[in-house]
Amino acid sequence: MRKISKNSEGSGKQSHNTPHAGHHRAEISGGNHRHDANPSDSPRPEAVSESAILTEVTRKAMATEFAILLPPQSLDSVELAVTTLERLDQIEQTLTIYNDGSEISKINRIAGQKPVPASYPTFQLIERAQQWSQRTRGAFDITAGPLVKAWGFTERSGRKPSADEVNTALGKVGYQHLNLNREHRTVQFDSPEMSINLGGIGKGDALDQIADELRRGGLDDFLLHGGSSSVLAAGDQTANSGLGWAIGIAHPSKPKRRLAGVRLRNQALATSGSGKQFFHHRGKRYGHVIDPRTGFPAGDLASLTVIMNSAADADACGTGLFVAGTNEMETLSSEPWFPPAVLIRNGKRQDEVTVSCMGEIEWADPPLDQLKP
Repeated sequence: MRKISKNSEGSGKQSHNTPHAGHHRAEISGGNHRHDANPSDSPRPEAVSESAILTEVTRKAMATEFAILLPPQSLDSVELAVTTLERLDQIEQTLTIYNDGSEISKINRIAGQKPVPASYPTFQLIERAQQWSQRTRGAFDITAGPLVKAWGFTERSGRKPSADEVNTALGKVGYQHLNLNREHRTVQFDSPEMSINLGGIGKGDALDQIADELRRGGLDDFLLHGGSSSVLAAGDQTANSGLGWAIGIAHPSKPKRRLAGVRLRNQALATSGSGKQFFHHRGKRYGHVIDPRTGFPAGDLASLTVIMNSAADADACGTGLFVAGTNEMETLSSEPWFPPAVLIRNGKRQDEVTVSCMGEIEWADPPLDQLKP
C-alpha cells in the first residue's frame, strides 16, 4: 500500500473533538504491500485484503484519522484526493463545539434566548438529525451532551453520577425541545441550558461531502473511512468487477479478529458499540453510549453495524438503534427506512460473541454461524 499522509504542524492544544488545524504537508512513505485498513487499536470494520495494491491518502481531523483508499484504476486521482481531504478543516470548524467561533457554538450561545439563523448545510444536518430522533423514538438525540458529560465520557474517563446529577442533565436534554423553522432557517431551544453536539452525525456527513466532491472531480472508485466507525464505498475495488469493496466486521473488543466480511458498492456502513469506552463501578460495566431518554448507558448488543446509502444516515441510525436495543429494533424493523444490520452479541464466556443479521446482507466472507435474515 502506498500511503500519503496529511500531518498537522504548528502549535495549539488539541481538544477532545477538534485537533488544531495548523499548516499541512503531504508525505509519501512505504512500499507495496497488502492492504489492512484496520488499525490494531480500533473496533471499526476493516477492509478485507484483496489482490490489488491500494494507495491511501490520510488526514487527521475531528480527533480521528480520515482516509481515502484508491485502487489502481484511480491512481491518477491522488492529487484530487489530497486536496479534497483539506475540506475537512472547514467542515470541522463549522460543526465543532470546541471552537467558540464555530457556527454550532454560536447557535448554542444564542438559541436559548432567540432564533438563530443557520447556514443551509448546517440547518439541513440538524434537520436530518432531528428526523433520526423521531424515527428512533428519541434514542438518537444531538442534545444529549449534558448526559455524556455527567457520566464523565466527555473527558474519556467515566464515572457513575448520582441520581440528582442524572436528573439535572436530563432536564437539559430532549430533541422535542429543539425548534427548527424551515422557512426562515432558524434554530431555537425551549430551554436556555440546552445545547447541540453533532458529533454523532457530523463525521458521516463529512464523509458524504468528501465523496460528493470526489465524484464531481471524476473519481468513481474509492473507499473512505473516518476513524473507528464509519466507511463509505464508491464503485469497485477491482476495476469493472461490479463487486464493490469487501469490508470486514471486527470483533468489538478484539479488533485484530475479523468476524465476517460484507460487500459495499455505493453504500455506507457504520458500527456502534462500547467495546473500547467503558468503566466498572462496584463490579458492573458501564458503556459510553448513553440513552438520552433514561440518562443511563444503553444497548444490549456488543456492537451493531448498519448499511445505508448515506454515511450521515448510517451514523445516526446505527447509534439510535444500538441505544434502542434488540426489542425496539424488532418493533422498528417493519419501518421502510430500517437498514440491513449485523448484530454482535456477547456470549457466556469472555470475548465470546455470536453474529446475526437483520435484512439482506451481501456477504464477502460470511461468519461461521449459519445466518438467516
